[in-house]
Amino acid sequence: MGTFKQFLNDQQLQPEALVRLSSQLEARAEDDRKLAKQRSDKRRDKEKQTKPYAELGIGKPKSGRGVSVQQVNAALEDKPLPPKVRGKLVRAVNAVLGKKGGQQVDFKALFGEVPVRKGAAAKAS
Repeated sequence: MGTFKQFLNDQQLQPEALVRLSSQLEARAEDDRKLAKQRSDKRRDKEKQTKPYAELGIGKPKSGRGVSVQQVNAALEDKPLPPKVRGKLVRAVNAVLGKKGGQQVDFKALFGEVPVRKGAAAKAS
């Protein structure tokens, strides 16, 4: 049994609950839409193009996408996952544990030594 599956069993957490909570946590709100608009305006403005987002005080909006059932199943089977998916799973688990009054966990506690999934290498021009 994998580390993630063992952790869910120990804490009595349901994978379906993680999918549902993750979609709620990652959903875009009005603030996120404003941030996306500011980032878009910054890219179009010739004077601001050279300045980084942090210097202009523009944060990152939420992605608007929670984890899918397939991604949770892959985590349960200890398959390699991209860092963004792992982060979303950690946020969802920590939200559930926060409601129960438990300790916050990190990547290592949830996934152990499972390697990170790498995307396809970019082609050299």
